Formats: sequence, structure tokens, C-alpha cells
Amino acid sequence: MEYRNNPEERGSQYEKSYSSTPPLPPQESMVDEIPPMKPSNWLWQSIIATILCCLPFGIVGIIFAVKVDSLYFKGQYAESERMAQKAKVWTLVAFVVGLVYIIFWTIMAYTGNLEEYMQNIIERGASGYNF
Repeated sequence: MEYRNNPEERGSQYEKSYSSTPPLPPQESMVDEIPPMKPSNWLWQSIIATILCCLPFGIVGIIFAVKVDSLYFKGQYAESERMAQKAKVWTLVAFVVGLVYIIFWTIMAYTGNLEEYMQNIIERGASGYNF
């Protein structure tokens, strides 16, 4: 009878099936994808625009600003950038509309037309009761 598991014998089954080093793992690309920089979400600017300037446009800016971070961390970088641009546009619109509104009423007050303008509104029934 022949002894089959003799480790000293050359070409034995033991040497063929067991090696001293484990097999190498499959080679993967060592380059990790680096995500683009996170775009500015314009959240605090939208909040300031909502409080101080123009409520409707500021709220739209806040809605888009809130979406920026969640989309970025989901890996939707292009969509996140698009939402950041929309938040920027609506925030700037809110600032401009608020600024125009403030300038308009300041001019009306300094030229003396504000009192006359308000009197016309009252005389035309601004209360809503037009009998």
C-alpha cells in the first residue's frame, strides 16, 4: 500500500493543492472617484432674503437650497449643482425685489408723495367695502 499524503514526495497531491501563499485578490482599479466639490446651498442667504426682503421668492429659494445637500450626499452631483443654481437665482430675485420695494417706498416718503398716495388708496375704498 502506498502512502499518498507524504509531504516530502515531489509532485504530491499535498504540494499541488496547498501552497504556502494565499492567492492574490483580483486587481481592481486603485483610482477612487473623487466627487466634485459640494456646491454652496444658499440656505442662510435665502433665509435672510425671506425675512428681510421678499417672502414669496425667499421661500422658493429656501426650498431649492434645502435640496442641494441631500442630492449631493446621494451622489447626484449634477442635480445638486442645478438646485444650487436655482436657489441662487431665487435668492437674488428676492433680494432685488425687496431692494426695489424699499427704494420705491423711500422715494415716495422723501418726495412727499407717500401721504397723497395713501390718501388716494383710502378714498377709493381700500377697505374692500365698496357700497
